[in-house]
Amino acid sequence: MTETNKAYNYGKFMLAGGVVIFAIGQSLLFIIVAPMARSVGLTEWQFGITFSLANISLIFAAPFWGRKSDSIGRKPVFITGLFGSGIGTLMMAYSLKLGLQGAVTTSGLIVMIFISRMIYGLTASSIYPSAAAYIADVTDWQNRAKGMALIGSANSIGSILGPAIGGGLAFMGALFPMYAAAAVSFAGGLAAIIWLVEPEQHRERKLQKDRPKSTLKFTDPLLRPYMIIWASFFVIFISLNFVTSFYIQDRFGITDMAEVMRFAGMMLACMAVVITLVQGVLFQIIRISPQILLRLCGPTFSVGLFTMALAPSMPFLAAGFAILGISFACATPGINGSASLTVEPHEQGTAAGYLAAANTAGAILGPIVGTSLYKLQPNAPMLLGGVLMAIISIYAFTIPPPQQRDKRKKI
Repeated sequence: MTETNKAYNYGKFMLAGGVVIFAIGQSLLFIIVAPMARSVGLTEWQFGITFSLANISLIFAAPFWGRKSDSIGRKPVFITGLFGSGIGTLMMAYSLKLGLQGAVTTSGLIVMIFISRMIYGLTASSIYPSAAAYIADVTDWQNRAKGMALIGSANSIGSILGPAIGGGLAFMGALFPMYAAAAVSFAGGLAAIIWLVEPEQHRERKLQKDRPKSTLKFTDPLLRPYMIIWASFFVIFISLNFVTSFYIQDRFGITDMAEVMRFAGMMLACMAVVITLVQGVLFQIIRISPQILLRLCGPTFSVGLFTMALAPSMPFLAAGFAILGISFACATPGINGSASLTVEPHEQGTAAGYLAAANTAGAILGPIVGTSLYKLQPNAPMLLGGVLMAIISIYAFTIPPPQQRDKRKKI
């Protein structure tokens, strides 16, 4: 193995570490910021709308950083994301600290939280696209899936560590886990500056003037079904994440903030562990076509939501989250895999960008939908989400296999 290949191998694991940091920051949002909303004087609706509006920045930021990494390189974009993640997390922690102290009005706190989240989204959203582009640069066709799986697994690991960090460090102060996460982000950025090696392949691709250009549109009928399913998944999933802490407080009568954070972290950790085991172990042993996974993800999601809505105790709620983990483990390769088989090789990046936009649209609507439904009835987000996913399950069975779609295109 050459020194360059060794450096790239180290780089892949460093990138995975960056994705872990990004996922930790995201999961801390749900188990720390959400239950603290009431303590700082925000209603569920105010909390939801603030984050939904701030998340609009993600629609434009991720594609921008993806293109930027093609022009200035993967390394600087990746480093920007890590430092931006740390800055945004610190700003959020400081905003919440002022809110807890009563040193700022409710409207002022909303503005501060909005700005903090927007800065986080505008910068940290560069981590995942630059990491994926780096993997594409340094892996061949045979090892591409393996490299991308490393990044995907890192996301799940971060989702597991986030709740563990939040719950484990909460005894040192409700905001201490956020300070710790920010410190890890800064440390990761410094490590990337010192040790991450910039790949050269992306420069070669820029010189290929005659390569085919994608004409894939956002409204393309071949891609539309997968975008609809992904957007539906994320509307329900994000809305669920935003109300989980409230649900634990109100359904099970838990009022201690540290306990709420601990139980919310346990629920999200249950789901993340299942995703990691199914994707990282089961799907590495058993090969299942994307079309079958596409048709499995909806029904399992629906079952998980109904289980949560009717859960009489915390173990049943954890079981519901575990079932959601099975669903998401099927959804990622099912939806993305089917979509990738539908489009041409030179359209893969464009298709991935559109699917990411669908995810973000769901992330924007999710907080509003979840908190609004929760205000009507605490288990309404789960019950109505289960009904929607049952409809999506039926819709998924009407989508023909990608091979058949290609044949119809040629005809």
